[in-house]
Amino acid sequence: MTAPLRETNMSYFARVEARAYSRATEIVERVNAAVLNVFPEELRSKVQMTSTRTEGYNQIPIVVIAATTEDKPSSETTADYLLRTLSSTDRETLLSTIRQRLDDRCVLFIRLDKQAAYLGRLQLATESDVISIQLHIRQYPRCIQEKAITFIQERLAAAEG
Repeated sequence: MTAPLRETNMSYFARVEARAYSRATEIVERVNAAVLNVFPEELRSKVQMTSTRTEGYNQIPIVVIAATTEDKPSSETTADYLLRTLSSTDRETLLSTIRQRLDDRCVLFIRLDKQAAYLGRLQLATESDVISIQLHIRQYPRCIQEKAITFIQERLAAAEG
């Protein structure tokens, strides 16, 4: 006789994407540094960085800076770092707004203050100058939003210490 299958939450962070815009009045290297500050220091050299030059309204130049981790260990470490580094107030805000931030593909969306990130502080954005974060959650056999919410709640509780 086989043991009954026990339901476990087989969720994990599989990919982390951070993206910000460097407008014509900003120094691209500083925006690049702000985006890299989303990742733990020991992983920053492994993060895949891209810069794409484009134009905004009235042909004003904009540089789109994106940083990505695509492997489970780096993504898990980055997600834990991000959640742990946020203030308890920001973690409470995330907790109370999970349903609005999580899409049907189990991607959690977070907007961080770009200026604060440049200074080494990760905090939720209240203005429009942001770093957009996407935390991609993987589950087996498929994404179930309620399980993803439970997973995020558990990770936020662990980050609280």
